[in-house]
Amino acid sequence: MAAISDEDRAILDSGTERMNRIRYMNFIIYEFASGFKRPLQEAFIYLDDYGGLQFLFDNYEYEHTRSEHDTAMTLLRVCRNNGGWL
Repeated sequence: MAAISDEDRAILDSGTERMNRIRYMNFIIYEFASGFKRPLQEAFIYLDDYGGLQFLFDNYEYEHTRSEHDTAMTLLRVCRNNGGWL
């Protein structure tokens, strides 16, 4: 069995990181929707419209180490600061 090359390993690792980010963002959007008793699609649109998704994307390295409740509350503050109504 051939060993995987460093280049192939880097591609796999970057794909894994990307999938981890996607899974985490999906999880947080679901938790946000559930916590504020909103339909999932409405929560996604709200977070997108008021900067929550961009904040989550930009701050993934820190936010994914926090509890989902803390992250949801941070997203609520970010969105309110950008004109959100929740």
